[in-house]
Formats: sequence, structure tokens, C-alpha cells
Amino acid sequence: MGRRKRRILRSMHRSCPQRPSLQAFYTPFQSLDQHLAKDPSINFDCEPGEMPAGTSDDAHEDESVLFVEAMTDVSPLPEGRPERIPVAPPARKPARFLAREEIEAYASLVDLVTGDGPFEVWWSDEYVDGAVVGLSPVILKKLRRGEFSYQEYLDLHGLNRKDAREEVTRFIRRCFAARHRCVLIIPGRGLNSKDRQPVLKEGLVRWFMQAPLKRLVLAFASARSYDGGAGAFYVLLRRNKEKSDLVTPAL
Repeated sequence: MGRRKRRILRSMHRSCPQRPSLQAFYTPFQSLDQHLAKDPSINFDCEPGEMPAGTSDDAHEDESVLFVEAMTDVSPLPEGRPERIPVAPPARKPARFLAREEIEAYASLVDLVTGDGPFEVWWSDEYVDGAVVGLSPVILKKLRRGEFSYQEYLDLHGLNRKDAREEVTRFIRRCFAARHRCVLIIPGRGLNSKDRQPVLKEGLVRWFMQAPLKRLVLAFASARSYDGGAGAFYVLLRRNKEKSDLVTPAL
């Protein structure tokens, strides 16, 4: 009986497929522990986050060099605690009266250049002086003293008021076109006129301050005694900057 049972079991074992052995499976990591054990740079005893003993510092050096190169153009912050930058105070506007004075001064300068500015006149019993607003007092003082040599003169004796004005206008224009700077005009004291009033002298002062002569005249002053005294005027003309010799100023 026992022999028969053994034969049956033996035949069943032969008919059943044989199981593959353990060595027949694909085991790529079977010898990994052997390779790791051969690498001396790997330490399995270190804690997590720690570098194994014997690790090279080349990686740290490379990172340090890269960081220094990246921070080349960066300026370090000053030492000490950071401070807040104070807010710049708002720009103060000039006072209104100062701005008004600047505007008036600029307007006076423009009028002085263009010939549209008013005249300042100083009148006494004998002598009369006048100048455009903004003219240097030094120039007027020199004109009063006769320090400017006159280049032409005009005598108005024997002319009535109308003829005298036309003659003065032609004379001033001609002298301005000739680039003269100082001229002498003699209206007289009016001793031979009706009521012994200096009609031409008073009219001459007004003509200087009116168009067209106001655009050509800078200042006038009573002449020195040797040039006619109170019966004559030094007249300072503007500088003629035109290229042509003949200039007809605008009225």
C-alpha cells in the first residue's frame, strides 16, 4: 500500500508544471547593497540632514563663488539700525508781493527795450531832466554833466510850435539813422515869445515822451551853461542795431 501511494504521488509530481526557482526572477537591485558597501563616501550611520563624513567641499565652494559673483554690483547696507528717510518739505512759494515785483520789473525791462515804457521827469524852475523808467541813474548823471559829446545840434529859434515839432521829428530820425547817440536841441528860453513863456521848451519835453520820438529817445537833460544852459537839451538816443543806414522807426 505504501509503495502504491508513493508511485501515485511521484506521477502527479511529474505531471504538474514545475515552479521556477527564486533565481529565475528579474532582480536588478539584488547586488545594490554590495555596491553601496564598496563606496567609502556613503555613511549609513549619519542622521537625516547631516552631511556624511568625508564629503568633499567643492559643492560649497562653487555655491559661494556663484553667490559672490551675483552680488558684485550690490552695495551693502550701512551698519546700524535702519532709519526712515524723512519726507522732503514742500517747496515754499514766494510771497505774492515778491512775485508781483518780479513781474513789474520784467515788464519795465521789456518797455525799456521796446521803447514803450513811460518817462520819469524831474522839473525845476530852470532845469528839466527826463529818462525812460529803468535807465541806469549813472547814465542820466553823466548826461546832466555833459560827459556825452553831442554829434549834431538843432536850433529852433524863430519856429512856431507846429514847424518846430516837424523839424525835431525829422532831426531825431536822421540822427538815429546815422547812429548818433547824443545830440543837442536848442528850443530857447522863450524870452521873445508871447507872455514870455517857454512854449517850445515845454512842447519839446512832451514830444520826447510821445510817439514817434519815445521809441528813439532814452533820456534828455538841460544842457550845461556853455552849451545853452536851461535853453538847450542834451538828448540821448537809443542804439541803432539795424544793418541798413536808413531806418524809419515805427510810429
